[in-house]
Amino acid sequence: MKIMLNQEDVKIVENKIKDFETNTGCELLVVVAKSSDSYPAASWRFGFYSALIAIFIFSLYFEFHHSYYWPGIFLVLTPLCVWVGGFDSAKKWALNPLEVDRECYEKSIECFHKFGTSKVEHKVSAMIMVSLLERKIMVLVDEKLKSQITQEELDELVSIMRVHFKQGNMCLGFIKSIESFEQKILKDFGGKVSEYGPGELKDEIIFI
Repeated sequence: MKIMLNQEDVKIVENKIKDFETNTGCELLVVVAKSSDSYPAASWRFGFYSALIAIFIFSLYFEFHHSYYWPGIFLVLTPLCVWVGGFDSAKKWALNPLEVDRECYEKSIECFHKFGTSKVEHKVSAMIMVSLLERKIMVLVDEKLKSQITQEELDELVSIMRVHFKQGNMCLGFIKSIESFEQKILKDFGGKVSEYGPGELKDEIIFI
């Protein structure tokens, strides 16, 4: 998943964030992360298995008189393949789903606290985080929102974004999901969730 937002798109989404906060009384964070972790183990997995595959292919076409040449070639190829595995385009093929789920969840919790809840006093807050390398979308809400909005409803917001992201329209994905989120809050809480005016957090997309 690539960042599919130009400057005009960013401005449109940020205006939608302001409208959302004004209408609901809820602070909303939108975070776009390049990745949730550096995944060093994925680079090594890519390097190890790529070197094995390369050795196998070489063995089909080349024959050495001394068998110890193969381990030597493997030892030479592995660091090179590990280096290649450090690039996102290669690393993504060696990501472990369980590792990805864990790291994305931990990163979302960290961002929610760092950019949101730790800076908001007596206010309701929520966060949408997109982690590009892993193609993961996380929606987190505080305890007050959890009291009325179910996980299934939050998952619906993720589904809305996925549909538009796959079509190459990240801006529309954010807009539609924020609009849906606003409608859910107003319906479930019978209006604004908080009478505190929004504005403690910057109404900007946070790129990390």
